Amino acid sequence: MRPIDDPSSLTPDERLSEVATILAGGVLRLHARAALSGGNLGRENSLNSGPAGLEVSEETVLSVHSG
Repeated sequence: MRPIDDPSSLTPDERLSEVATILAGGVLRLHARAALSGGNLGRENSLNSGPAGLEVSEETVLSVHSG
């Protein structure tokens, strides 16, 4: 999409194409960053996620109170 285009004038197919182009550019930049960092980009992100990741800690108690 050119900067002068009004997004509201795009057809649904043109909007989908624009979104796909933006996402593809982001994926390409992510791969380029990984290549520049020696391919360790995924490993670095996993190290920053913390020891538990998405797991619920053992201390968490889930309960529902009614009324």
